[in-house]
Amino acid sequence: MGKNALDKTANDKRNLRPTKKQIVLLIVGAFLATIVIGVIILAPVIVMGNKVIKEDTVQPDVYLTEWMSFISDDAPIRNIAIPGSHDSGCYDMPYYAATQDLTIGEQLARGVRYFDIRINNSSDGYVVYHGPVNGVSYDGILDDIAAFVNAHPSEFLILDFSHFKNDSEAEVFARFEQAVGVERLLVNDTEDPVAYVDSLTLGDVRGKILVLVDRDETNFGGKDYLFERTGDKDEYPDSVLTSLYEKYYNAKPAKQFVEKVVPMYFEQFATEINEGLFVLQAQLTDMAFVFGPRYREGVLVDMMNDFVRSLADSEYLAFTNIIMRDFVTCEKCALTVNLNFAKGYANPDTADEFAAGIAEYI
Repeated sequence: MGKNALDKTANDKRNLRPTKKQIVLLIVGAFLATIVIGVIILAPVIVMGNKVIKEDTVQPDVYLTEWMSFISDDAPIRNIAIPGSHDSGCYDMPYYAATQDLTIGEQLARGVRYFDIRINNSSDGYVVYHGPVNGVSYDGILDDIAAFVNAHPSEFLILDFSHFKNDSEAEVFARFEQAVGVERLLVNDTEDPVAYVDSLTLGDVRGKILVLVDRDETNFGGKDYLFERTGDKDEYPDSVLTSLYEKYYNAKPAKQFVEKVVPMYFEQFATEINEGLFVLQAQLTDMAFVFGPRYREGVLVDMMNDFVRSLADSEYLAFTNIIMRDFVTCEKCALTVNLNFAKGYANPDTADEFAAGIAEYI
């Protein structure tokens, strides 16, 4: 074979090799194809899950809106079964960030008394946030809270400022004081705040608000109404509220979460802590930001509702306090409130009326 023929053969081989541009295009094309296939496979699953959780259209009445008025004054607040909401202000966000459908005012009307609040000092002002997503105005949340406590003096609220972003703390509490009024706030002026909170009965705190911050999230201080909350009681023994959460465990499949993780949280609180307020984080975490909280709650909701029902006859009833849920509804709140009958905290004078009213939701 002549030199020219050899050169031509070599050139032909080089021409057959893919260029760098072609390689990049192949990789990008394969990546996009994988996404398309994933969307085709996952979309029906996500959509079906989302259909399970819908905005609550049931209209609450006095048995939820003022449910604490039917509870005895001498009930300890650390033992009352209290509905709570997770990422409480995240109700106007994309599907991968939204954890609620209802405004704070609508949640209050349904019986929520514990709120998980996270505020960002953003370019759009002071807003609720969830991860990288900003949401509704903080001022609107304060308006809802102020209006409710003014209209319902029988009720007691717990506001857990669990996360701050971009040094928002000082303005968060300045606006809070202006909107709500410091006269409504419990004051942390004792040497033993845990013993103080453990001593409080509902009669002591009607019309009041307990305000919490997490020392892992902020160094902000100087307010005599700020109490501490924690997920690690060993590190922060003065915390008056323990909210146990491990992302790894809350990301488990729903059945495993209800059967293994939730009892684990109860047992950890009962055996290692057993003082102060206790938040059961009864929501699943979407680790991949693919399915979203609505889908995960759609898979969990029936199992978690059944678990809450079962607490009335459970060894865990004595340690049941705040049950925090995603996408709160009248039914979810009523299931938690209903546990106060098993605890013996319903006011005897109105217990029959109260029981009939709560039964309408469950």
